[in-house]
Amino acid sequence: MRIIQVDQQARAVTHLVLSLSLLLAGIFILGYRYWEPTQLPLYHTMSSSLLLGAVFNGLSLLTFDLHSKRSWQPWLSRAFAVIGVVVAANGLFGSVIDPYDSQVHPITHGLMGLLSLWLALRLRGRVAMRVQALLAAPIALGMLTMIVLHFYYQQPLLARHPIGSLISCTLVLLAALAVWNASRAGHEYLPPVSTLTTGMVLLGLAAATSFGLLTFHNQMNNLREQGREVAQNLNESRRSLGSQHLRTFERMAERWSDYPASHHDQLMDADVKAYLEDIDFLESMMLLEGTDVVWEQNKNGDSHYTHLWNIDPYLRVSAAASLTRIEMLVASRDNSPDGTLLFVRLPVEFTESHPPHQEQPERHFSLLAVFDVPLMLAPQTRIMESPITAYTMLGRGVLIDYAGYWISDEQRAYLASKALFLYDSALVTDYNTSGNPIQTYLVDLSDLQERANLEVLVVFAGILLVLMMALTVERNRELVLQGRQLKFQAEHDALTGLFNRTTSEQVLADRFHKNKQQTVLFIDLDGFTYINDSLGLQVGDRLLQVLAQRLEAVVGKQAILGRFGGDEFLIITDKVHDNERAVKELTDKLLAAVAQPYRIMHHKIYLTASIGVAHQTDDQYAPLELVQRADMAMHQAKRQGHNHVQVYQESMSLQFKSSAAMRSSLQEAIERNQLTLHYQPIVRCSDTATVGYEALLRWEREPGRFIPPSEFIPLAEMTGQIIPLSEWVFRRACEAAVQLQQYGPCKVAVNLSTLHFNRSEFKGFLERTLEETGCQPQWLELELTESILMENTDYAVDILQSLRDKQISISLDDFGTGFSSLSYLRRLPVDKVKIDRSFVAGIKTHRSDRVLIGSVIKIAQSLNFKVVAEGVETPQQAEFVTELGCDYMQGFYFGRPVPLDDLFES
Repeated sequence: MRIIQVDQQARAVTHLVLSLSLLLAGIFILGYRYWEPTQLPLYHTMSSSLLLGAVFNGLSLLTFDLHSKRSWQPWLSRAFAVIGVVVAANGLFGSVIDPYDSQVHPITHGLMGLLSLWLALRLRGRVAMRVQALLAAPIALGMLTMIVLHFYYQQPLLARHPIGSLISCTLVLLAALAVWNASRAGHEYLPPVSTLTTGMVLLGLAAATSFGLLTFHNQMNNLREQGREVAQNLNESRRSLGSQHLRTFERMAERWSDYPASHHDQLMDADVKAYLEDIDFLESMMLLEGTDVVWEQNKNGDSHYTHLWNIDPYLRVSAAASLTRIEMLVASRDNSPDGTLLFVRLPVEFTESHPPHQEQPERHFSLLAVFDVPLMLAPQTRIMESPITAYTMLGRGVLIDYAGYWISDEQRAYLASKALFLYDSALVTDYNTSGNPIQTYLVDLSDLQERANLEVLVVFAGILLVLMMALTVERNRELVLQGRQLKFQAEHDALTGLFNRTTSEQVLADRFHKNKQQTVLFIDLDGFTYINDSLGLQVGDRLLQVLAQRLEAVVGKQAILGRFGGDEFLIITDKVHDNERAVKELTDKLLAAVAQPYRIMHHKIYLTASIGVAHQTDDQYAPLELVQRADMAMHQAKRQGHNHVQVYQESMSLQFKSSAAMRSSLQEAIERNQLTLHYQPIVRCSDTATVGYEALLRWEREPGRFIPPSEFIPLAEMTGQIIPLSEWVFRRACEAAVQLQQYGPCKVAVNLSTLHFNRSEFKGFLERTLEETGCQPQWLELELTESILMENTDYAVDILQSLRDKQISISLDDFGTGFSSLSYLRRLPVDKVKIDRSFVAGIKTHRSDRVLIGSVIKIAQSLNFKVVAEGVETPQQAEFVTELGCDYMQGFYFGRPVPLDDLFES
């Protein structure tokens, strides 16, 4: 079952979100950059190299799994990381893929390249993971600090564009966090994220990125529109202002043309003085003939502007000799450092062919007015103050600002490197149709930076929201899976995958009252314990798994198959009810499937099973009764020799009920001391003298009705009651041996249980009992069967030898009925062997028994064993065994088993 690993699952989701954030941000911004129609730097805030680095780092991180079993995945991840290193180097040393310089700080390329290089190395191990964490954590903290500084200074720090600066920090921060997260998860297997969660993350991040790009695009469009409005307003204001003042001078020029010659100079002089006094931005007025100054009047009373007109190369080159329309010229920056000077020429036609003081024909005169542009624009300047500034470009490529001042080199550098170009227009007036270019720039980036800060917070909130949603979805999905797995585990067996006992009983209970045609087959493997003990639990478990698959193949969908416990399986079906033929066909297939050889590891194993079958009948009121009957039938099949099928019969129930009642009665008899020992004499063949007694257990269940040991001893061994029963017998026998010594030396023989003998504490118990009762070891004789010696030979020999060393006699009971070889018997530390009564009983009628007894006696004597003949009931049998060389006899002929008190009386 796959249990949720909270930390690893969260790291896997975080890894996915961070990697996809890098990948999608890079792809979406690159796509926007190359498909945006204006291709203005205003819209393109990022370096293509950094964006490509984000894309390939994201791809490398998505395929970065140090525990992947796919051979291609590590190489693919490394290839993406190597490309990331290459594009980072391209950004550091001069980009060949960027159409223009977005002025992203080299440190971002360097850090992104460093992270790519680490991903390309793909180092493993705990030390490498610690180095990876130490590499990524400072980078992440540094980028986070840089983002905070953007909020503090309200200026872009790592790029020209505020958005570009913050996005650069964000991309490096995401990459560093992803690498750091990978280092924390690198020690263990990173569980895969579900398709549902991955799809949700993709959609969420794509939506967040698209929303961010759309918001950014709209903001830049608004800025560009504001720049267009500023340029348009500048153009309108300049046109209006220029038209107003130029019309004034046009009217003056017209008046000069109409002045009479006699008063022409005086009137012109009056006009000039009046204009110079009334118009504060009018610095000088000159009358030109051709391009030569005839006279000048200015506010300072000198000829400064005449000198400027004569020496300024731009004015001289641009001025026309003959003038047919208004001409506007600007003095060079070197000759007007305090502000722009505008020279306006208007053609003047006098009514006479020449001025009064000259008489030359075809002469061209013009009025030249010098304007102080900053002073002229001062009223409008106060109105137009804004973060967006408009600049007018003159023919020489120089700029003047909206106030009429020259742009300094520092300002020009600021515009080239810091300010954001918004819009390009032209200054068109009624007198200047070609127009000077007008360019608008966003020079104060604080407002844009503030909006950029807010957008980045929204981006982080979006990523965090996607991460939280992904963690929630993944955790809920894992909880659902865990619930299913827990339900499966609760209903199924962990080893075989079959229904477990509880589920099998529940299925039977559900069907029991709905369909009274249920049949239960109880399958128990024969001798499976020996496989576990000899070959190991691992082999046994694998065998059960293979067997479960075979049984499933046989049963199919026509029945419910479950593992009842251990090596027991249960089949519930309604297809074979009271159908003997169908039952036989099904059980034959089951036995055949079980009997097929098993190849587990290097072992070839053969196995059989016993099957009990029980059909539902009207006298059953509980589902478990059906299972109980199938279990009874299975045990009956085992008693019939294993590898057998037994259908339940009513007599089995009576037998089991009798055994259960006997078990309860036996426990009560042990607790209430209702058991007794009877003693049967053992005599010497040579003189029929009594040399000892065998203690025989008797249970008087009812007055005058004794239960044979052959009935309750096997039951006690099966239930474990044999241990307290055996301890009680030993204690009573030792006490009797002490009492019998007053009538002469003798031994008391006690039958030894196999289960009790194989207990590690048996020897200690025996020694304590001898000590507590005062019984001497030489007064006690232990009788055991060959089965005790066959199960654990070395252990049995060691224990028996230690008992013989203490002078306790050892007898081998029922000699001749087992399968011990002579070589095996020679090793046994045994004093006597007892010939089974079945041989003695047939010596009168069966010659073979007589021959067999003689052979057994000779074998025992050849092994230096004393021989005791059991079941001697007639003089002829006593005489015969004596003649054959027996040492001792025992049987009804010499005395029946009697209680100790009766023995003393006799």
